[in-house]
Amino acid sequence: MHRMLVSSSRTRVFLFVAGLAVVLIVTFLSTDHFKTQSYRSSYASSPIDHGLDSNGDVIQGNSTNGAIFMLVSPSRIHQAIIALLNVENRFNRRLQYSYVLFTASEEESAMINEEERRKIDWITQGRAKLAVLNKESWDVPESYDKSRVNDSLHTIGFSSGYRSMCRFYSGFFWKHHALAQYDWLWRLDTDIEFHCDIPYDPIQRMIDGGALYGFVQINADAVWVQPSLAGNVSEFLFDYYNTHPSSSDSAVSIGNSGLPLAVPIDVNHGFVWHSKEGIEKALGGEAGSKEWTKMCMYNNFEISHRSIWESEIYTAFFKHLDRAGGFFYERWGDSPVHSFGIAMALRKDQVMQFRDMGYQHQGWAYECAQLDRCTCLRDEFDDQGYK
Repeated sequence: MHRMLVSSSRTRVFLFVAGLAVVLIVTFLSTDHFKTQSYRSSYASSPIDHGLDSNGDVIQGNSTNGAIFMLVSPSRIHQAIIALLNVENRFNRRLQYSYVLFTASEEESAMINEEERRKIDWITQGRAKLAVLNKESWDVPESYDKSRVNDSLHTIGFSSGYRSMCRFYSGFFWKHHALAQYDWLWRLDTDIEFHCDIPYDPIQRMIDGGALYGFVQINADAVWVQPSLAGNVSEFLFDYYNTHPSSSDSAVSIGNSGLPLAVPIDVNHGFVWHSKEGIEKALGGEAGSKEWTKMCMYNNFEISHRSIWESEIYTAFFKHLDRAGGFFYERWGDSPVHSFGIAMALRKDQVMQFRDMGYQHQGWAYECAQLDRCTCLRDEFDDQGYK
């Protein structure tokens, strides 16, 4: 009987201790502190594996000197926050690229409130910084004819801010001190979405492939908003080639002048000019919109090496266009300007197209790769994968 009482007492003590332990564990698991830590842990980065180092250890994170940047207006800050979350979810939690978010002025920067800044900081794990553009890169130059600018705003349309954006992306973004430390510049817009996970580093893929410029989509641009752009590009090419002989041994006769002129034979003029005759007219300063293919590498997604924009030919090209004033006298877009510039500065093999990202801009048509890591609905697409 004594042994039975002792055994029963021990059982009750054991059950009490076990029950107390369960209560303590449940209480600890239900605290806000633990839930926050658990959420942070699941949200933390999972760096992409780039291989093994000399000791056989896994190399994690990106090894390229690049940054993602956006131009953000206060009216689109919520849209930008959603885009940043999508970018982080699809690839950048692994790659860990920093972000630079540009605003056009100090006034616009001040309109982004503390709650919005905290959300950006949380989503990007503190890898985003805001930067303000200087007036030189945004305001209408003082030398421009203001009445002509105002007339164009009424006849062609598009706001002054939109035109400032086109000019900024055409000639200034890589010069900003916030991007000065980076070799690779990855532009995205606020109104974008990736429908596919990206398990690799696009910049590293470009480096491995010897490319300096990366894009997703090609589209035709409109002439009516930039009727004199192609003619100004042709004028620049003629002037530039006449003052900057190529190292190539080849020489062709350009335009009606009949002057022999060495021209580069390995760049991709055929992307922006129709046929051999169109290229010859362009290099002779005689081409216009009729000779222009209208084809553009849309640069709302664009990965570029800064050496493109700092090159002698592109620097001279932008100065020529800026003096002509078409960013405000008309509405010259940064997409055709970049496409003209890339065609005159790079070989075709130095440009890379990405077709496995399911990248979409402003709800427009996009290409969906037939991959398990893509979430686009197949019944919405044609046989080539275009929505």
